[in-house]
Amino acid sequence: MSLHRRGALSIAVSLFAGGCLGGIGNDGCTNGVYVDADAFDPVPALDDRLGDDERGVGAETVENDGTRRTTYARLPFRDPTLFRHGGAFYRITRETVDTVTVPAFELDAQWEEGQSPPAGTEVVAFADLPENDRRAFELAMPEEQGGQFPEGFSVGVYPAPYPDGGEGSRLIGATTWVEWEDRTVRVEVAGEQTGTTERETYAFAAEQVAADEAGFRAFLADAYLVDFAGAPEAQLEILRSARSGNYEECLPASDALAALRERLDGEEKLPEPYPNDWYAAFEGERSRLSVSEWVV
Repeated sequence: MSLHRRGALSIAVSLFAGGCLGGIGNDGCTNGVYVDADAFDPVPALDDRLGDDERGVGAETVENDGTRRTTYARLPFRDPTLFRHGGAFYRITRETVDTVTVPAFELDAQWEEGQSPPAGTEVVAFADLPENDRRAFELAMPEEQGGQFPEGFSVGVYPAPYPDGGEGSRLIGATTWVEWEDRTVRVEVAGEQTGTTERETYAFAAEQVAADEAGFRAFLADAYLVDFAGAPEAQLEILRSARSGNYEECLPASDALAALRERLDGEEKLPEPYPNDWYAAFEGERSRLSVSEWVV
């Protein structure tokens, strides 16, 4: 059985994943390193990594020479993040400009496919809730993943913000069934304030880093590319195996792998929104290079 399969419960340590070093079959191996190198074009990869909310913030920032967002407990954009808009490429940065502490009420919510309330129980349409309840409810709901909403969810002890102290709320101090986007969600909110949460306002700014795709590729290479031209043959052999998807090694690492990791430790990784990997060039190809440690 390959080391990677035996290490299915492996711990990723600040790096990435790859293949399996041919010939290793040491049953006493309980931890190791996994290396991967995938062909990488930064332009399409950039487009694939941003969600709709991030695209909205980025577009507003570029078009309006800056924008702001006020939110509770969720960062609307990672900082800094590279972003394409109108054919050009930008670095979007975020600064916290205001923080306000507001009352919070513990909220629990639960929904599963086909769920319905007990007979005779009133169901409240989401649109009929007061504004403070609608805000608290929506903040507590899980987000879509890959355009898909979970088939079921359970939210526990969420600190729902009520900056007005909950005045006029229909949810506080009750168990309520709420009809929301074709789902009947069971919601329970504490009757008294249970804590506080923070409402933060962020200011976003945009700096153009390239006017077109060619300029962006050049910018990224200049800032982040790790060029392995002239690297020792033993390190190149690791990279070749990683590119073919089958390099893995038990710890303690070989001299070649240890030297490769030491070289990478001194290099900057790709920025957001790319995965936390290195941009590497060797033998005429450019790759997204990743390393991870696993333990059984």
